[in-house]
Amino acid sequence: MIFLLLNFLRRCYPSFHTASVISEKANISNSFLEEAGSDIALCWREIIYMCLIAFGLACVLLVLLRFLAGFIIWFVIISLSLASIGVTIYAWCMWKAYKKEVEKLASDDSSRSIKEAKVKHWLAGAIVMTIFTVIFLLIVIIMRNRIKLVAALFKEAGKAIISMPLILLQPIWTFLVLAAVLAGWFAGYVYIHTSQDVVVDPETSYVSYHITTFFKVMKWYHLLAFFWLTQFIIACQHVVIAGSVASWFFTRDKSQLDSPIWTSFYRLVRYHLGSVALGSLLIALLKLVRAIFKGLERQMTNHPDYCKYLLKCCQCCLWCFERFLVFINRNALIEIAIYGYSFCKGAQQAFHLLSSNVLRVAAINSLGDFILLLGKVGVAVATAFAGLEIIKNKEDLQHSWVPVTIGCIFAFLISHCFLGVYEMAIDTLFLCFCEDCERNDGVEKPYYMSSGLMVFVENSKKALEAEENGKNEGG
Repeated sequence: MIFLLLNFLRRCYPSFHTASVISEKANISNSFLEEAGSDIALCWREIIYMCLIAFGLACVLLVLLRFLAGFIIWFVIISLSLASIGVTIYAWCMWKAYKKEVEKLASDDSSRSIKEAKVKHWLAGAIVMTIFTVIFLLIVIIMRNRIKLVAALFKEAGKAIISMPLILLQPIWTFLVLAAVLAGWFAGYVYIHTSQDVVVDPETSYVSYHITTFFKVMKWYHLLAFFWLTQFIIACQHVVIAGSVASWFFTRDKSQLDSPIWTSFYRLVRYHLGSVALGSLLIALLKLVRAIFKGLERQMTNHPDYCKYLLKCCQCCLWCFERFLVFINRNALIEIAIYGYSFCKGAQQAFHLLSSNVLRVAAINSLGDFILLLGKVGVAVATAFAGLEIIKNKEDLQHSWVPVTIGCIFAFLISHCFLGVYEMAIDTLFLCFCEDCERNDGVEKPYYMSSGLMVFVENSKKALEAEENGKNEGG
């Protein structure tokens, strides 16, 4: 198929000798691929059933997060606390048991050194687990009010999504556009990669192929275009979801809400495409720099080790900066969707709000993301068990894990699409909550937030008043 594609494009491809070598290597795993392909063809209906099961489980999970968010969050936190305490106790018990065994052994026993090494390992593990458990419990105690806010935001996000159920279709359009972009990019990559000059050695008649400098540069340009387009499409989805949820939040009478998704999409196309393109370009450029560093690392096989370590350190720093830039860009898009700021103004306002609510941000981004990740994994695991039950009596099936694995991958992607919308809704509601607190006072300017979120505003005011009274009494 590859050679037919190349012939159709009239591009250059390696000689017959090179192709035969590739063919010999491919034949090694050819039988397994044929068996896996026949298993997939045999179980395609079951894979579709698994996708439908994953779709149903994702819907059930959204309903559970809407009504039982607080219970689920505290159940996870308590379970993790008990698990960390249990592992810590187990580590200390194992250390004590091995220590007693060493004390009973004679000094010239051959197994004494092995037991002593185990004692040291269990002691180190027990100390590490003790430190982790103490820090974890202290964080839970200190941030208990922020954890309650996370639960309240989960409930509010559930209300918003139930009020606008069509918002769950946004990942479908995004996926279709991304698939079209990927197909076009792959066709362009094949065209560029096969644009080689043919060089024939006059003495040996050996044919070789060399890519020109122009097409080498075009490879990197093509990669930048791929990064930019994918980030741009994903950012457009973020703006549509954020604008819809923000419209829902800042509408006092929710029954009067009229086509928030379409309105948000119109504003995106009419006003915000430039800001979205700028933010996605910054991330794409950073990804391109990381790809260049990765290519340099592969070419430095014969260089000193310190050069490789230096490149790895640079890549680590670039990765951290990329995560920070993605985080700021995501929240800047929310500000753009709410108030129509330019990209720089939106990033500045988002950074101001996030830096003013550091502990709340930490709770939402750590605990919230962990809960959603557990939900995605839970849907995939439940789908795997359902798939095993469906295909257990399937005849002529050679590798049952192949269709189950494919079903699990699709299940994870389906749950990721649903919960990705949920995650964006939570982030949007949090910034809307912060904007509402900053711009309104609840008296002359009434809050837009629900009564469930007003509790946290009142608690914050009481804490500030208590702190000011303490300072005045101390003065």
